[in-house]
Amino acid sequence: GRGLRGAAIKAAEKAADIPELVGGLAGMTGPVLASVSSDDLDECLSSMRILEKVARSGMTAAEGVCLTGGCMQQIVAAAEKHRAAVDIRVAIAGLVEALVRSGSDDCPILVAHHATPIIIALAKTSDVDMQMRALKILRSLAVVGINKFTMQKTYAAIHELVPLLARQDPSQQALVSEILAHMASTDNAFYGENAKALGEARALKPLMVLAKSRDSVVHRNATWALAAMSACEKNHVPMRACIDTLLMVIERGTPVAQRYAVMAVSNMAATDRTRDILKEKGAEGILRKCAHNNAGDRMLSDLIHKTALHNLKRNGTQVFNIPAP
Repeated sequence: GRGLRGAAIKAAEKAADIPELVGGLAGMTGPVLASVSSDDLDECLSSMRILEKVARSGMTAAEGVCLTGGCMQQIVAAAEKHRAAVDIRVAIAGLVEALVRSGSDDCPILVAHHATPIIIALAKTSDVDMQMRALKILRSLAVVGINKFTMQKTYAAIHELVPLLARQDPSQQALVSEILAHMASTDNAFYGENAKALGEARALKPLMVLAKSRDSVVHRNATWALAAMSACEKNHVPMRACIDTLLMVIERGTPVAQRYAVMAVSNMAATDRTRDILKEKGAEGILRKCAHNNAGDRMLSDLIHKTALHNLKRNGTQVFNIPAP
């Protein structure tokens, strides 16, 4: 009966605190999973805590949890069933963190495939600590190539996250802009699905503001996201509004942000009218001065001389692969 099952789950939760026993619980994830979506909140919470401890015990154990039939679906069901309970948010965050950070290639893919909406919902709660936990989980998911497509195509994650750029905490601004940059820096940049989505989600204006931030990480990540946007030619017309911002970063930004701004200018210079605007605003002189002032930065110098200045003179090559810092 339910009472016996609840007592067994409680006993298993205590056993999971003992390092010598937690490994043995890895082979019992099926019965534990049956209680994850229980109507009884305490039973549900205990089950999730057991699975979290098992997942944290090692990569193989984490994969055993994640790959057991219906694991992620059960977690999603529990989140829906007990959405009003604060404790369930904490339990879900702990379990998902354990799976994503397990070192497994499979776990982050399965988490992104099933639980992206739940994690985004956690990032939108009023609990600041939970917001940060959720954003860090999303960042871990967004670095995985296939997740960039799944999270956007299935759940429109870019559109869900862009409004969070308006938050005032620099730590969150840095995380959100980094997630967006990772998601837009995809192998499909030539076709521009995710990069185009940044434009459609109205990310341009908040990213322009954050690119001017005095926080060096926010400044870098926002400029990186702008560079990723520029990889999609369909963004070039609206991105004319950020030319002054990009040239300012090239003049006075941090070295890494300068590289990203140069990439963005290089891409935008591949469009005829945008190239003319860049010339009118003195982009060539600004680029040459940047190269002179950073003569020791080979990567920046090559970007300027071999790509940006070349593209300003004629229709050149875009920088489709925008690398992470």
